[in-house]
Amino acid sequence: MPSGPLLAFDTGSPVVSVALARADRVDTLATPQGRSSRELVAMIDELLAAAGLEARELGGIGAARGPGSFTGLRVGLATAIGLHQATGVRTGAVSTFEILAGHYAETAAAPEPVVLAVVDAHRDRWFTQRMRLEADGAARADEPPEIRSRTDLEQSALPVVGHGASALEVPAGAVDATELAPSMLRQMRNGDFPRGLSTLVEPLYLRPPATSAPKLVRSTQATRKATERPRREARNE
Repeated sequence: MPSGPLLAFDTGSPVVSVALARADRVDTLATPQGRSSRELVAMIDELLAAAGLEARELGGIGAARGPGSFTGLRVGLATAIGLHQATGVRTGAVSTFEILAGHYAETAAAPEPVVLAVVDAHRDRWFTQRMRLEADGAARADEPPEIRSRTDLEQSALPVVGHGASALEVPAGAVDATELAPSMLRQMRNGDFPRGLSTLVEPLYLRPPATSAPKLVRSTQATRKATERPRREARNE
């Protein structure tokens, strides 16, 4: 179990959250997705200032590595790397699926041993991973992650957990996610959290970003020929 205050943040979910755990309390701040790039550092500073702490006094820093918002995840992981480089505090990242499964174990009235963690991928598609809840409270991946349609997901015999999960008509029931940073803190306190920069440089995207690759620029020689041709033609007129 790590010693000292712990800081956790999730910037890839629809609700961006930052949480600070001390021996006697947990404080949380949250903001809608889309503003994390402007507000994340300010939220961290606010929590640390209210606790009378500096970042170098932390016992550990944790971040969510996705899947989730492409931009949000990059902001969060880059911030975690920057804090580590500035302070030397041990830092790591864990998949959002694991955090969601932990959230389910904490909030479900009678949690099942296996749950389907889901992240909205938009256009009626969901990132999903089957997670098994261990006796020690840890969540382990039962199968590789995949992308499933809403129709396929609503035929699942497993309960689901995720942001907006209650909108899915799942026979086994659904648990809506809220701020995930406090759930991440509980994992960190239990020592069930990977450390090291290698966990921070590989976001879990599951699919490429919805952007087009730039067109190839013609070589310098081809560009020169294209511009010189009209000049020669003009001189010959």
